[in-house]
Amino acid sequence: MPTINGPNGTVVEVTDENRLRTFSISRSLESHVNHEEGEAYNVLFSQSPTAADDCIFYMVNSGDTDMIIEGITLGFINAAAVDAEVYVQLGDKGTRNGATALTPGNLNAGSGNAADGTFEQGADLDGGAATLTGGTEIERWVFANVQDRESAYINFEQDVILPKNQTLTIWVSDVDATYYVTVPFYYHNAE
Repeated sequence: MPTINGPNGTVVEVTDENRLRTFSISRSLESHVNHEEGEAYNVLFSQSPTAADDCIFYMVNSGDTDMIIEGITLGFINAAAVDAEVYVQLGDKGTRNGATALTPGNLNAGSGNAADGTFEQGADLDGGAATLTGGTEIERWVFANVQDRESAYINFEQDVILPKNQTLTIWVSDVDATYYVTVPFYYHNAE
């Protein structure tokens, strides 16, 4: 009969309910990826749109390892609309208008790794001669009767996974607002 042995050869104990008895330390996958692999990042930006329903953020994973996004930190000031809206799409493709490159910060100060992708902000990334289209909306937040919102983390109901060459974009509805956004992400393939 096969057994599970510890590093010194000791056979592990199994209870009379067929449960493995362990004393262990558990931590999140993000913590492991950040500490052991140095592949966790934040990309930060602030942006005011040109018009309603403008794309203000674009990111694409250009690496072979999946990019995982669990949520975003979002705040805004000076919204004029009664109901400011922010929505997230996956799969938008095409050129962007007036894009400014962003450099994500590595969350492990001892890591020399850099994020593998394209990260851009702009007031109207989908405007002008841009061809940015084709995405599917996956999340929408409506802030009813809120002109100023302190930054707060908003968790996605499920982790968003961007395989190689896939995109995530952020769109906003209130032309007068300035949005402050942090997108935390890390790289990890399914095991």
